[in-house]
Amino acid sequence: MDPAEKRRKIIIGIALVATLIAVVLVEDEEELTVETVQPLTSAKPARSAATRTSASPVRNDSLDVDQLGQRKFDPMAGELFASTSWAPKPPPVTPQQQAAILQRQQAQAKARQPDPTPPPLQFKYIGKAIKGSQTWVFLSQADENYIAKIGEKIDDQYRLDTINDESVTLTYLPLNAKQVLPINDNKQAGIFR
Repeated sequence: MDPAEKRRKIIIGIALVATLIAVVLVEDEEELTVETVQPLTSAKPARSAATRTSASPVRNDSLDVDQLGQRKFDPMAGELFASTSWAPKPPPVTPQQQAAILQRQQAQAKARQPDPTPPPLQFKYIGKAIKGSQTWVFLSQADENYIAKIGEKIDDQYRLDTINDESVTLTYLPLNAKQVLPINDNKQAGIFR
C-alpha cells in the first residue's frame, strides 16, 4: 500500500469511530421519562360503569371515514359567473302555445322573404323567319345568337312559348315564370319568308 492510501483509510476509520460515539450519545439523551397526567375529577355525580363505557367512545388511532357525512354538491356551487335574477320565472309553455309560436315565426319569415323573381330579359329581338306553319325567332344576348321555334329551350334557362307581331313570350324555367320581350321596331328587325 502506498502512503496516500494508508492516510485515506485512517481518516475513514476515525470518521467511523466518531460517528459511532455520536450515535451512542444521542440515544442516551432521547430516553426521557414521560409522565402521564391524570384529569381532574369534577364534582358531578358519578355514573355507573355501564353508562360510562357506552357513553365514552372507543379511542382508536384511525379515523372511521364511514361515520363522516357525505358532502352533497350543488350544481350551482362551482358556477363562478352564475346569473341571479329576482324576476319570477315564466310559466312553462304548453305544446299548443309552442305550435302557435312556430306558426307565427314561419309566417313572419315568409312575409320577410319576397317571392323570387326572374332576372330581366337580356335578349334582343333580331327577327323571325316563317316557312309554312313554322316560325323561328332570331334572338341575341351579349355575343351569342340564338334561333328558336315555339317549344324549344334557349340556353337551358328559357323556353320560347309564343310569337306574334308585337311580342315574344318566354318562360324562365328555374322559376316557371313567363316574361314578354316586346318587338319595338319592325324596320330594324327582319322578317324572312
